[in-house]
Amino acid sequence: MGPEGARHCPRNWPIYGRDEGVRRADEPLQPLTIRMVDIRAALLDEYLELKEKLGPLEKRLEDVRDRLRDLVTEEGHFVDEVRAVIVRVEPRFRKEYDAEKLRAAFPRLSECVRPSVDIAQLEACLRAGMATDSELERAGVLTRALHSRALVVKALGQQNLRRPRRPVTAEGSLDVP
Repeated sequence: MGPEGARHCPRNWPIYGRDEGVRRADEPLQPLTIRMVDIRAALLDEYLELKEKLGPLEKRLEDVRDRLRDLVTEEGHFVDEVRAVIVRVEPRFRKEYDAEKLRAAFPRLSECVRPSVDIAQLEACLRAGMATDSELERAGVLTRALHSRALVVKALGQQNLRRPRRPVTAEGSLDVP
């Protein structure tokens, strides 16, 4: 039998509370608002805790990435065979459109021009085949301006160059001797 004061169901099993999900048939259903508040509070606590832990790591990652990008920009790309990656810098270009030239050279695209070019709508028109980027460039409507450089760390195509990994247990923790 269970502890004193515990209710029992017909088979003499104790009913301890709502958490087991068992209730007597004559008891009214209770709303789950208390549980929902507990879940929200727990999730908010976990979110804030993770954010607090990740903030310094994200800042450090950004700093290290910037330093690595500067190094690769100055000294050139490199291959790390131990980690089986190539590290290089890719230029990132921003497309810029001349609204007046676009209207004059491509009247069918004039709906994409407001006080300035609606890039999202223009790119949708280009995907629909109304014109191509190369046609816009030839007409002097499209220019590309370098706006940043992105650090790219890409795995090499060779499978035999694998980075030595530390063993991981079934629970997901590192199995460190």
